Amino acid sequence: MLPAPAKYSLTDIHTRPAREPDWRAQSRALLGLAALQPESREALLAGVADAALSLCCAASAGISLPEVASGSPVFRWHAIAGRLAALQGQAVPADDCPCAFTLNGGKPLLFTSLLDDFPALAPSCAGVQEALIVPVIRDGHNVAALWVASMDDTCRFGPEDERVLLELAQVAGASLEMAGARDFSRRETQRYSEVIAVLAHEFRNPLGPLENAIDGLRRLTSEQSAQWPLLNVAQRQVLHLKRLMDELQDAARLDHDKLGLNLSEVRLDDVIADALASVQERVKAHRHTLTVSGLSGDIRFVGDQVRLVQVVANLLSNAVRYTPDGGRVELSIARAQHEARTRLEIAVRDNGIGIDAASLPRLFEPFSQFSSARPRQEGGFGIGLSISRKLAELHGGTLTVTSEGAGKGTTARLSLPLQTAEAAALPVARCATAAPAQILIVDDSEDARFALATLLDMDGHYVKTANSGESALRIFESWTPDLALVDLGMPGMDGLELAQRLRTHPSRAGFKLVALTGRVSEQEQRAALDAGFDAHLAKPVDMEQVRGMLPARED
Repeated sequence: MLPAPAKYSLTDIHTRPAREPDWRAQSRALLGLAALQPESREALLAGVADAALSLCCAASAGISLPEVASGSPVFRWHAIAGRLAALQGQAVPADDCPCAFTLNGGKPLLFTSLLDDFPALAPSCAGVQEALIVPVIRDGHNVAALWVASMDDTCRFGPEDERVLLELAQVAGASLEMAGARDFSRRETQRYSEVIAVLAHEFRNPLGPLENAIDGLRRLTSEQSAQWPLLNVAQRQVLHLKRLMDELQDAARLDHDKLGLNLSEVRLDDVIADALASVQERVKAHRHTLTVSGLSGDIRFVGDQVRLVQVVANLLSNAVRYTPDGGRVELSIARAQHEARTRLEIAVRDNGIGIDAASLPRLFEPFSQFSSARPRQEGGFGIGLSISRKLAELHGGTLTVTSEGAGKGTTARLSLPLQTAEAAALPVARCATAAPAQILIVDDSEDARFALATLLDMDGHYVKTANSGESALRIFESWTPDLALVDLGMPGMDGLELAQRLRTHPSRAGFKLVALTGRVSEQEQRAALDAGFDAHLAKPVDMEQVRGMLPARED
């Protein structure tokens, strides 16, 4: 309960003489605050306090916000400029603070005996002779207090100071509203990312054994059998699900600017071949004519092969998706000189439905679906182009899409620098094949253990499995593998704890420890490496990546 108004020494500021406005100084201050709008809430509030200090010729100025500490209402000094700056961050009980009374009244107040009226402030605010306080309004509510303090006889506040403070309070209110909207957006983005991570984890866990089981069945089945086409259908649909999961996770990384590259020497032929293979079935199904022209030979440059395949495959996929049956899709490759540098130009052209001028500016926005001309069953989430453009930029390149309008086809152009591995000081991979190895699979999913073990056994490796961290430790007592593939999300002793236990194992240096998980965030990868893992693989596991982890023999 606030004390009665009669207890306070208040002066009607409008009985004092008004000084002339300094419009030039006020304009400079407001322009400075406008430049701070993209900054944090703290920077915005500090800017308002600095402007109040300067424009009102005060000894100190600041913004105090109401909070609850230990169950009691307080006012915390969030931004202070001038002689009382050392008080920033401290809190005062609401009953001992003039800001509380000002907000309760909802109008500016001039306190002329502040330390007598609020003796609890005397130790921290010694020397303050008077204080002018105005409420800061946000969404129609008084949410903060903006104040200036005088600490000598030469400074007495008047009507012009009140006018300036009220205008600065409007800026502070808008700043708090903007910061609140940004914080809400940030929380929503974080919540979205968490949902994506959970979805990906839950979907990737069954996808792994399903993909491995299909792969195993294909290896055991004759291509001439009646089952072969059915297995092909199953394999294509699993790959489609994997692409959807990858797109969702890349969208979350794009929101947090965490898309990255694994650079190595890349063969252009491999990139184009993999990208073409990804759309081959759909090209055939829609009776398209797909032609490839341009460079030939062994062209190598620095890049992330997986990501480059993703970009080119996305451009081809869009061309196929938005071209009517029986249409043409052309992929052309050329060298170009730009600012004395050689660049690789990859263009994908089609004679499809085209893009109208109104849709072109929104083309690279995440989750944009610029056309409904083709049923959505072939589509993704509308995030492929935004991810592809970011990946092109990370490679030092560009990605553009043009169209002369609806019904006139589309052209997508990917431009990349042709930097050699030697120029980038990257090691060139040696040609090697995996030798037969001893492999341990640790996973609480019986299906995942069985399917992965079966494939590795078909490759000629000797495989053991464990359904928990405890059983894995028992196996290590009498047997040491060359490679241990460990699921991180096991109940009881999880993969991180198992890795920490194995780090001190006598044979630790003799085997490679690889984490398997449906969560592929940077934090999870870092946690795995910190726990003692040598590498981190996302589920469903790419068998080529697993084979690359095995002991190799030179060809």
